[in-house]
Amino acid sequence: MPPELIVGIVLGAATTLYLVLGGADFGAGIWEINTAFQSNERERKLLYHAIGPVWEANHIWLIFVLVVLFAAFPLAFQALCSAFIIPAFLVLAGIVFRGAGYVFRAYSIDSGSHQRIWRVMFAGASAAAPFFLGAIAGTLASGDSKINAEGVYEGNYLTDWITPMGLFTAFFTVGLCSYLAAVFLTREANQEGDEELTLVWRQRSLANGIWMGALAAVGLVFVALETPELAQGFVTRAWPLVALSAICGTASLVLLFLKKYTPAAACTMLAAGNIIWGWGIAQYPVIAPPYLTLAEAKSPDSVLWAMIGAVLVGAVILVPSLALLFYLFKLKPTSDVEY
Repeated sequence: MPPELIVGIVLGAATTLYLVLGGADFGAGIWEINTAFQSNERERKLLYHAIGPVWEANHIWLIFVLVVLFAAFPLAFQALCSAFIIPAFLVLAGIVFRGAGYVFRAYSIDSGSHQRIWRVMFAGASAAAPFFLGAIAGTLASGDSKINAEGVYEGNYLTDWITPMGLFTAFFTVGLCSYLAAVFLTREANQEGDEELTLVWRQRSLANGIWMGALAAVGLVFVALETPELAQGFVTRAWPLVALSAICGTASLVLLFLKKYTPAAACTMLAAGNIIWGWGIAQYPVIAPPYLTLAEAKSPDSVLWAMIGAVLVGAVILVPSLALLFYLFKLKPTSDVEY
């Protein structure tokens, strides 16, 4: 297997983890918008408790993707930065202001107007970051990014990232994050033994999941109309992952209805993850559509093999650490927490 393909798989895995874990954290903030006028303090405490221990750790995957992309595929990194400098800056602003809103809300001495300001900042920034990430992904997938075969961006960086596919994907990403968060919060409330909140979040998950299923079906039609080359890749190479994503998404709804919340969360993660892998396989070997491939954008093989070795060594430290973090705060029951 060529080294650029191995690094590409590593990038796909890290992107998937960021979508699933970071997306669920973004989704919690999105629900802060939806529940702002009806949620009580107990419900807010569940939401903040759910993301509190791991919310910053999830951004390690975005940093990892950027570092690996820069070192392994510098030509693609240069082109993508030129094409998407505006939405990328807005993503970064969303992440920064989201963190500020979360922290200042927690330590604000005022329980009134200041708290509301920080909640609005946290909620708005939590929606903005996945929105602009989705816009980048959609425009990139559409092939409208105006990156030539030499990796030079030839478009208008101010407006060319605003495309029909980019806007659709932006809204779809926000909806997907909210669904991930709703399912995880259903499981979280159930683990805490709060039957009332479990029911509330179960209803929200089911409603959100049905809506996302309909939006995903529309998305397939939209891809076929807007990006025929990508659609061809889905039909010829990536259709098993499209089917698996649909099956897992349906299974998550059925399991929610049956009140099997941990399997439902697992199926939701699989459904979301297969979207990333389906897109990657459908687009392969192109990394910066419409022309720039992995082989054309890569660093020398010696650099790629050194990076693969560094990733393996780093994984020996990182994976057990993250596994322990999630075991302590997510898998191990915490029924002694008070709301």
